[in-house]
Amino acid sequence: MTTTLTSPANATKITGRRNGLTEQAADAAIDQACRMLRLPTIRTQFEQIADAAEVEQSWQVVDPLEEAWKGTKPEPYRAGEWGPHAADELLRRDGRHWRRA
Repeated sequence: MTTTLTSPANATKITGRRNGLTEQAADAAIDQACRMLRLPTIRTQFEQIADAAEVEQSWQVVDPLEEAWKGTKPEPYRAGEWGPHAADELLRRDGRHWRRA
């Protein structure tokens, strides 16, 4: 199979074979390779960016939330909806409402 790619920058056509794979299999292989490269990079960069004090401070925020939510389950809602009805009720109690974009 021959695939033609067009570079958006200069509209140059690049033509090449994908080792006899179907286009779908080649795309899946490329996607998997990209994931294998990205995940370790993201993890490494986070460790380099966040120092120990920042990580510890983050847990000071997250730990109380996890403790408060222990034993609860999120209220389900249908795909395409803005969220659970309880979220609307929470704001309505204070005379507020969500702005729909």
